Amino acid sequence: RMKRLYTVEFYRDMLQRCRERVPGVAISSDFIVGFCGETEESFHRTCDLVREGGFKNSFIFKYSARPGTKADDLFADDVPEEVKKRRNNDLLAIQNSVSIADHRGRVGQVVEVLVEGPSKTALKHDTGPGPKQLTGRTMTDHIVVFEGNERLIGRTVQIRVEEATAFTLFGTVVTGEQVGVAEDDLSSDDTLISRRVEKESKRVRLPLL
Repeated sequence: RMKRLYTVEFYRDMLQRCRERVPGVAISSDFIVGFCGETEESFHRTCDLVREGGFKNSFIFKYSARPGTKADDLFADDVPEEVKKRRNNDLLAIQNSVSIADHRGRVGQVVEVLVEGPSKTALKHDTGPGPKQLTGRTMTDHIVVFEGNERLIGRTVQIRVEEATAFTLFGTVVTGEQVGVAEDDLSSDDTLISRRVEKESKRVRLPLL
């Protein structure tokens, strides 16, 4: 009904091929629950796919009719709103459990992080000069929060992951290692050794399920 030109088996095969060709790849997806005519059996199959898919994260929404769309013209919006909300929450809970398992598996690893800027917490509570809570993303788009100097913004640093939630990794800058920083950018009291690394990150967009 949603005119998806692929099957679940095709999707599973695509996930397998992605992981075979790009070891360590992180994959995100999108799901709509409560589409016209969705049964409990169909929803449970979606849940099964999210459990086994190992997605880094999923963007999950409940269906709502939009005037002028084909779905609104052709199908009755026959899934009750309370059922949509329950299914949305259930699928979010499943994805959260998958995400936390993925993140906990990264505790103890050293990851490269492109520093984006102060974290939301740091922006709310200005601590003045000196180290701040910064945030950045790994090469697999995982969000990492750590303490560091603002001059690291825009640079790539090595972070040792120490804690994890379903949404965020927390860690510390690895002493003696800093990626993408010129020697003259470091102050005399720094103990970090710099080296330049150029990497091209490629993202592949998977189809909406």
